[in-house]
Amino acid sequence: MGAMDHAEDLAGRLEAMAATARELLNRAGVERWEIFAKTSVTVTSLHLRSGNTLIRTGETGIGVRVSGEGGAGFGAASGVEPVAARLAVESCLANRHPAPSDPIPPHRMLGTTQVPEPAPAPARGWLHHVGAETAAAVRVRSSGVLRTSRIAVRHGSWAWLLLRSEGFTASHRGASSSLDLEVSGGGNGHGTWRSWRWIADPADFDPERAATSLVDRMLLTGPAAPLRPGLHDVLLHGEVAAHLLAAMEPLLAVRPGQPDPTEPLVDRNGHLASTALTLVDDRPGLKAPVSSPCDGEGLPARKITLIDRGIPRHRAACWRDAVEAGEAPLGGAVRWSYRDLPASGLVNLAVDTSGGLPPARLLGQVERAYYLLRLVAPVEVDLPAGRYRLLASGLAMRSGRPEGWHPVLEVSGELGKLLKRLDAVGTDSRWYQTAAGFVAVPTLLARRQRISEGG
Repeated sequence: MGAMDHAEDLAGRLEAMAATARELLNRAGVERWEIFAKTSVTVTSLHLRSGNTLIRTGETGIGVRVSGEGGAGFGAASGVEPVAARLAVESCLANRHPAPSDPIPPHRMLGTTQVPEPAPAPARGWLHHVGAETAAAVRVRSSGVLRTSRIAVRHGSWAWLLLRSEGFTASHRGASSSLDLEVSGGGNGHGTWRSWRWIADPADFDPERAATSLVDRMLLTGPAAPLRPGLHDVLLHGEVAAHLLAAMEPLLAVRPGQPDPTEPLVDRNGHLASTALTLVDDRPGLKAPVSSPCDGEGLPARKITLIDRGIPRHRAACWRDAVEAGEAPLGGAVRWSYRDLPASGLVNLAVDTSGGLPPARLLGQVERAYYLLRLVAPVEVDLPAGRYRLLASGLAMRSGRPEGWHPVLEVSGELGKLLKRLDAVGTDSRWYQTAAGFVAVPTLLARRQRISEGG
């Protein structure tokens, strides 16, 4: 049975489990309740130098929230049998505590949005085929100089169900495939590089193209060149820019009990960043890795404009956080698992590239620049101090051509200046997996950032 078939099979059992929980809650006389049940299964084809293996993992469970005169409560349990529903309800009722406000959104605000159907499960043998073809493409594209250390091809599927005491019901099935590629240079100075790639459509995926994008970056490495410390224009490869934006998530999502961190960074004209930057969280997006008809609490999914041509417009917020912060409840809740309460967060953060420049034109915008190709340490963003720090490998560029390789560069300074000096965005956008969800970002050009030797 394939991953998608498994989720379809369990969807009916989720409904039965939720019905058991609903009956128990009604019997207990609970006025307001919410039931969230989810199942997921992932099949991974792992290719190592020592051999290949197939790994299958799955998880199913139920979470229950209640709210009313007795306070608010939450409980969760794993499994698909009625006993899981009973354990979740009992835990929820036993953990009720006073709450300053009702954490469950009003019924009148709930609803769903039409989203695309999940891609069908790949054909049998597809996982192994993609791994083998990718390894061959790395070898051919690099003329044998590089080799694959590890390839993990994954296909996962999930189904979830959300029920509310007022009668609201939402459900969704999803599926996603991805490729994790690790390539090494065999001791010739290229080091080891890793890349994650979302596979939008397994039937149309080209392993050679995926391998080429990473190999081409690796083959640019070479002998270290002298560094000219100081202020320089900086090009941020999409992967570097994605993790930088993810580290800035507190600017884009409400954090309970904390002031809005954007205020110290906004200038007198209301700009947080330059007019080149528009950011959205595209939850129902047709081309996004994860779509959903509603957010984690049942508010209709929508595209949330976070920054509009440099001006902050909204922050993602769950119902509770939106009420506390005085923000508009736009459907900004995330709920990654049945064990998790809804929280404010991003899902599909994307840079608008409608006014972007093709890569060749973007390179032509600078006479001299440093092009950061990959991170060598986590991005550091200190919002109270308003500063950032990047450690990355990259190239010195002159007139659009590589001039020298730098194994470790440090780019650091004031976060506000970095954002306001984003001069241009490219059109080479791609989805990346980060700690703040999926991020779609092209190459970015930032003017006059401080560069020094990393260490």
